[in-house]
Amino acid sequence: MKDLTGWMRTFVTVADAASFSRAAARLEMPQSTVSRQVGALERYLGASLLKRTTRSIALTSEGLAFYEAALRALAAIDEAEASVGLHGALSGQVRLTAPLTLAQSRLIAMLARFQQAQPRIEIDLRLSDHALNLVADNLDFAIRVGAISDSRAIARRIGTARRVMVAAPAYLAARGMPRVPADLSEHNCISYSLLTSGSKWTLGTHPAVEITSNFRADSPDALRAAALAGIGIAVNARWLFEEDLANGRLIELLPDHPPHDMAIHLVMPAGRYIAARVRVLADHLIAAFAADPLLRAL
Repeated sequence: MKDLTGWMRTFVTVADAASFSRAAARLEMPQSTVSRQVGALERYLGASLLKRTTRSIALTSEGLAFYEAALRALAAIDEAEASVGLHGALSGQVRLTAPLTLAQSRLIAMLARFQQAQPRIEIDLRLSDHALNLVADNLDFAIRVGAISDSRAIARRIGTARRVMVAAPAYLAARGMPRVPADLSEHNCISYSLLTSGSKWTLGTHPAVEITSNFRADSPDALRAAALAGIGIAVNARWLFEEDLANGRLIELLPDHPPHDMAIHLVMPAGRYIAARVRVLADHLIAAFAADPLLRAL
């Protein structure tokens, strides 16, 4: 009995991975089975879909046409299953990445609510403040803060990171409270090296201010720890400092001149087949971000 849908899913996974071995790992089946299913599909269609070499594979012209048609067909099948109540039976793994502090502050609670409704869907969450490669790292999607560098990716804005400027009471007691943005030139400003703001900070509508810094970090957690230790003034998303602001360990500075907000996007690889379980989780997160007053898009 022919399993055309299964063969198509296997072929699409091989095309996305550009490798039989990587596709086998993603599908959690032997590589020989993956190769056999693609071969069966090619024989059924009477066409060669892949160019195979010892080092790589690529789509033939027929393979490219069939790949695009297969994406549409598989999406339609998933929609049909959903229309008759099969969403409750969704299963399998969804792999996503997000910044560490956003996950700790908000995302994990959102994922917990999702799994209460979809207990058979497994979530593999990769936390990194650096932008992981969605294709090379075999990720279904990413939640990213700031500009999207990959022009080929499909990005949807789902929220806003509202940023604040903070410092510890001990630092302010020793160095004084900045009253206007220009005062920052007399302070030590902790740099977040994953941003490209360089030696200037822009606050509200005020012209950019030249700052000096003797401490840089590529981790928001390290930035927060440095601020708490009294090293200097830090800027980052409000969710990073919420508890510290509430209990007085950090003080918000220049609230009338806030740092510029940053967009939060849900990012997917372009051209990849999107399984129903991935779409359902993405839709859940889009709704959850929209419902959070601190995160919803402006």
